[in-house]
Amino acid sequence: MTASDLEFQFGGRLSLDLTWTLRYRAVAPTDLLATPADLSSWITSSVAPVGGPLTASDLASAVELREAVYAGATSRIAGTAVGRDVRSTLNDWAARPAPFSSLGARTGTSLHLRPGAEVESALAAVALDAVELLSLDDGRLRLCEGPGCSLVFYDSSRPGTRRWCSTERCGNRVNTATYRRRRDGGHPNK
Repeated sequence: MTASDLEFQFGGRLSLDLTWTLRYRAVAPTDLLATPADLSSWITSSVAPVGGPLTASDLASAVELREAVYAGATSRIAGTAVGRDVRSTLNDWAARPAPFSSLGARTGTSLHLRPGAEVESALAAVALDAVELLSLDDGRLRLCEGPGCSLVFYDSSRPGTRRWCSTERCGNRVNTATYRRRRDGGHPNK
């Protein structure tokens, strides 16, 4: 499976959504941010429209932030302190100018990236979400239990018992496999 075969997915937390752009970390890493155009598409899909073309440097910054968010999240899941370098990266990005909202003519608002600093403001929004998320101590930050999946998610369900990044994806795979094993008498090779 190649990056072009996959679509961006979103789980409800901007910072974790960025980490979801590297799939199958543990078994066959597939990076959905292979080009600056991919990053532009992700920012437009998740934050706000990007006005111009992005650069390789923009992509490198996004990947660096993505890996810091992932490292911080997995540290929190493991119950260990978030490393100094990770905290430094997250705090540096969180201190930058974030996107801003504007009121529409009738109702609603629109989110806008800072002119001249579009990537920087999009990544600042990601970092602000990561700082907030990693400061929570509620036990709802989890690693997906799906075989081969290494996505991190925040369980916002009422009971707080979610096990998979997505019920439709990993949850369905696990449940289908469990059903087939039971139906076939527990023999995996039948």
